[in-house]
Amino acid sequence: MDRGPLKVWPEFPRPVLIGLILLAAAASLGWSERTTRFVAWSAVEFMPTDLARQVRRNHRRFDAGIERGLQAPLPWRVASPGKLSEALQAAVDRCAEDLSRPVPLEDLVEELGVLAVRILDANDPLAVGHDDPREGRYGLAYLEYVDSILGRVRLVYYGQHPQLRERREVKAALRRTFLRSGLLYGNIGEEFFRTGRLRDWKTFDDRSVAFGVAGVSLSRGLTDFASIFGWVWHQGGGMTTPPRPTPRGHFGPTVILAPKLDGGFEDREQQGRGSSAMGGGGLALPPP
Repeated sequence: MDRGPLKVWPEFPRPVLIGLILLAAAASLGWSERTTRFVAWSAVEFMPTDLARQVRRNHRRFDAGIERGLQAPLPWRVASPGKLSEALQAAVDRCAEDLSRPVPLEDLVEELGVLAVRILDANDPLAVGHDDPREGRYGLAYLEYVDSILGRVRLVYYGQHPQLRERREVKAALRRTFLRSGLLYGNIGEEFFRTGRLRDWKTFDDRSVAFGVAGVSLSRGLTDFASIFGWVWHQGGGMTTPPRPTPRGHFGPTVILAPKLDGGFEDREQQGRGSSAMGGGGLALPPP
């Protein structure tokens, strides 16, 4: 008889066990408020032009939506056994329904801020995976580490998702997001314990696996964010930006560096350590 994955610890009632796992996950949400806002606002550059104009015009409502998303109950911000997948799908549906009613555009912009947090959480490997028993020892350290590299990591827009551009299959695109994040999860713990014991994140240079994972995850979050926003806008009959051209003979995704934001981050132009892992070097990064 199939006893189910949570019954391997019979001494814990199911609600208590789920609560313990969620509390452990609370210390392992890799993206801080600062990181979340930075990526969300960077993604605005790649939204459909009319939608980006509305977000900038109603920037306070967009920020308010991000704040609501960040303050959501913990189960909505983590996956397995949390409800992040369901919360993300509900946020997508809510935005699409609001646009079709329609609601005032400023209200829609606030809901897009909530959706931004859900998408970025889904691109956080430590919010998606919880199999490493050591996670509680490095979860908060990874949060601090990602904050520390925002001035050096370059975000990349990988181009519109084929599922959304060609077939408008948003559920398939969301499943792909969770799968990709789960595949990156183990790399973070391995980097923190590469020497056999817990390492201080301040010893990581910009060729570390941690730097590469952060850069790829945040760039995927930016790309998902812009792509799903475009899908929502299209659902309401809005004009969407055609795919950006790629060089002749290029068969992979479009890759465009996101512009740096001016202001808001006091240490953004400070010199960092090491060479950027997003440039040369021997680190093999996964595809978008």
